[in-house]
Amino acid sequence: MSITPIDLTQRLAGKVAVITGGASGIGLATARRFAAEGATVVIGDMNPETGEAAAAEVGGLFVTVNVTNEAEVNHLFDTAQATYGSLDIAFNNAGIENDANTLAEI
Repeated sequence: MSITPIDLTQRLAGKVAVITGGASGIGLATARRFAAEGATVVIGDMNPETGEAAAAEVGGLFVTVNVTNEAEVNHLFDTAQATYGSLDIAFNNAGIENDANTLAEI
């Protein structure tokens, strides 16, 4: 019995994805993969230098955002919607460090 591989290329074609923390690490890897699968990617990150570079790499848009600020998060999602007309995927990757508490307390 042979198994035929599934062609997953372009499975996100026509989709708009917002990725917080998308300028580096797991967020950037996800942005690259989503773009390779055809998604339009909006990268939200606190670092404009790496964020702009990441957005240019994947052919997307960069918006500066601090995810601890609700108004900035709203601006990120509003910008994605206004620019591309829809929002299909949200990958909330950005983390907030809190050394004062244990995981259970957070």
